[in-house]
Amino acid sequence: MPTESGDRKVIDNYRQIIDHVTGDANYNPANPLITRIALAAHHTAASAADDATDSAAAPYKMAVNARQEVFDPLSSLIRRSFAMMKASGASQGELDDAQTQVRKITGTRKSPKKKAAPNTPATEGDKQHSASQMSFANRRGSAGAYVATLANVPSYNPNENELKLASLRTLVADLEDKNNAVSSAFVPLSQARGARDRILYLDEDSVVNRSALIKAYVAAAFGRDSQLYKAIKGLDFRRPHQ
Repeated sequence: MPTESGDRKVIDNYRQIIDHVTGDANYNPANPLITRIALAAHHTAASAADDATDSAAAPYKMAVNARQEVFDPLSSLIRRSFAMMKASGASQGELDDAQTQVRKITGTRKSPKKKAAPNTPATEGDKQHSASQMSFANRRGSAGAYVATLANVPSYNPNENELKLASLRTLVADLEDKNNAVSSAFVPLSQARGARDRILYLDEDSVVNRSALIKAYVAAAFGRDSQLYKAIKGLDFRRPHQ
């Protein structure tokens, strides 16, 4: 995906090439896509598409930060809850059931991960299925399963408010809400990025394609040794990371 800073540089270079050709009284292309009026309107649309991306990115970043804040203390809190479960006198069977979810939440393994043999292909170790399921959705699901297990342990009844079953249920609901908020906020951002990428790079009459047409016209009409061509030839309109 193009970088946001790279996109802005492309738009800035587009502004420069338009300024150069607009300032030349002899610039008079037959192609309607690269006339002064058409280029000015197109630059305005490209800038608006980039601004719309920035506007959509702001609430998405806020949602991501809010989700991170609620997920960051999750592992520590669940470890404390599990320790309290032990202290409450839960049976070994109850502890075993809960510990499966604790491992998934905290990203720990029951046994050490198998190392690839030194004489096997380097990718063999990568083929092992990870015991850690650390995506936000998986951790939220594991937290819900842990709390459901905890609800069936009669001895678990701590005095500490943050470890109480009701508090943990509220936390699980908050994890779900925050993760859903990120997903919802990403939709308009993705749409805005798509619209920006089309006008800058992908459409037949995109910024990069029109800029190429401008350079070709100036080279043909004025020659590669002309001052105008020398002024615009170095302006870069390549797609970032492509």
